[in-house]
Amino acid sequence: MKVGASSVPVAAKSRSLSSLTTALGFGLSGAAFTLGSLMLARMLPMDAYGRLTLAVAVFNILGLLTPLGVDQLLLRRRIAIDGRLLALLLGSGTAMSALMAAAMHHAGGLRPMESLLTGLAIIAGGVVATASIGLRIAGKPAASMLLVISASFALLLAGTMALALGLTDTIVPLAIFATGNCLSAIAGWWMLAGMRQDATGRPDPIVWREALPMLGLVALGTLSLQIERIIIPIPLTLEDLARFGVLASVAIFPFRLLAAGVSLSLPPRLLVASCASERRGAVRREIMQLMLIFVPASLLLILLAPWGAALLTDGIYKLDRLLVLAACLNGASKVAMAFPSAMLKVSGSASDLLLVNGWGVIWLVLTFCGALVGAHYGLAGLILGASLASIVPTIFSFNLAWDRLGKG
Repeated sequence: MKVGASSVPVAAKSRSLSSLTTALGFGLSGAAFTLGSLMLARMLPMDAYGRLTLAVAVFNILGLLTPLGVDQLLLRRRIAIDGRLLALLLGSGTAMSALMAAAMHHAGGLRPMESLLTGLAIIAGGVVATASIGLRIAGKPAASMLLVISASFALLLAGTMALALGLTDTIVPLAIFATGNCLSAIAGWWMLAGMRQDATGRPDPIVWREALPMLGLVALGTLSLQIERIIIPIPLTLEDLARFGVLASVAIFPFRLLAAGVSLSLPPRLLVASCASERRGAVRREIMQLMLIFVPASLLLILLAPWGAALLTDGIYKLDRLLVLAACLNGASKVAMAFPSAMLKVSGSASDLLLVNGWGVIWLVLTFCGALVGAHYGLAGLILGASLASIVPTIFSFNLAWDRLGKG
């Protein structure tokens, strides 16, 4: 059975979620991710928890890249959800997992079994990402959200088992994490394939000149959320990466939820807007809603995060307030970067996407250099350096996306 998605899905006109509502729905996911991460930080040695943090970061990056942009193409075209697409997802996921394992073998970081389990999670992640967007376009936002947040609950289960069984190694927690993602992939594809065929016309072919630039946008978006985890082991240590993992769990992850809310809910609402003023109005409302919660959320995190991290990790990890402030500013930069990506997925032409991808390369270089310079002042300096370096590319991309919203 095939399921298509038109360029302006009918289902999306009747069911959509605001970014703030989606972020609130993700609150439970954030709690699961935080608790799971902190339980693992409490049980695992610092170097082991550093490797687990790296594995989750690699999963979060490559799991979203394995669809090769075809999942994002569902927002613009009627792509058939069939066995051929599933084979593409599994094949690309396997290839990326193999490349990841080879890179880890030569550069170090993950042990072979850790790489294998991370690879299984990556393969499943591509299926989950595609099924999530397919269900969202088909008018099933709740099911779509459940798929998106399922990895957090797999991590919570891994942390719970580590605490209950006294585990001090990464293999069993990563096995639980990989199994949870595989089960989510099976459930998501089963739900999507079980839906009725949309009878509005024949499915469109995969247009790679659109899919690959959109893959670039996805890569930039997921790298913006994970890049610090990739950079930290270069100038600093795995112990610093472990500290960042705890910091991200209590202070950065809430902002990641807001960024995910923008990416998940804004494109369908822009698709069904009837004119430029409605599209720009939708973006303005999202920005105002998120600004209203940024300041009180940051103050609350600065006040409570150091105490909570020390309590939940039995005093192993101590976070000062300057580090938490740097994390909040870093989180704000990630939310800002989500807006132009979400806008251009709907309104950008192929040349626009290529242009933004070019700026994305500049962003990567600036972020890497800013992080390395900031690393001379420790972990807080690295985080602030990476955040400040993203300002110029984000402003350029937002201006371009804002202009395109006014043109259709």
